[in-house]
Amino acid sequence: MKNTLVVIGHPFWQGSSANKRIIDCLAKIDGTNIQYSNIGVLYPDGNIDIDSEQNKLIEADVIVFQFPIQWYGAPSIMHKYMEGVLSYGFAYGDGGDRLKGKHFIASFTAGGPEEAYTGKYGYTTDQLMIPLKAMASYCGMTYDSYVVSYGMFHAPDATCLDHARRLADRIAAL
Repeated sequence: MKNTLVVIGHPFWQGSSANKRIIDCLAKIDGTNIQYSNIGVLYPDGNIDIDSEQNKLIEADVIVFQFPIQWYGAPSIMHKYMEGVLSYGFAYGDGGDRLKGKHFIASFTAGGPEEAYTGKYGYTTDQLMIPLKAMASYCGMTYDSYVVSYGMFHAPDATCLDHARRLADRIAAL
C-alpha cells in the first residue's frame, strides 16, 4: 500500500457525524497505510503550520482531501490550506515540483440528495470538481477522481462504511 495522507477539512469537526464515521471506518480497514491531518483540529485558530503540512505531503504517495461539500464546493478551511500549503516554489512555479507524480483523490460528503448534483441546479458533481482537478494538474499530480456519498445529514453507519471502503479500494488500486 502506498503512503497515503488524508487531509481532513471539516469546518465543524466536533459536530460532524458522517465525515467522522468515514474516517473512523477508514482507519479500521486492514492494509491501509494512512496518515491523517485534521487541519480544523490541528489549527483551530486557522494558522496552519505550512512547513509541517508540506512535509506530510512530501512523504505521501497518495493525497486525499476529505471534506463535506458546502454550497457546491470545498469549505473555506480547505481553500485556506490550499492557498498556504500549495505555495509557489513548493507545489508550482520555479522549483515547485514537490507534488509531481503524486496521486490526488477528492473524498467528500453531501448533505443533499444525489439529484441536487445531477444538473438540477445547473451543475453536476463532475463540474463542481473542476477546481480540484485543475489544482491537482497545476501541481503536477495525477487526479484520480473522487469518492462521494450523498444524503449524508443522517447517514447510517453502513453508508459511512461503504464510503470508507470505496475510498480504500480506490487508494489500493493505485
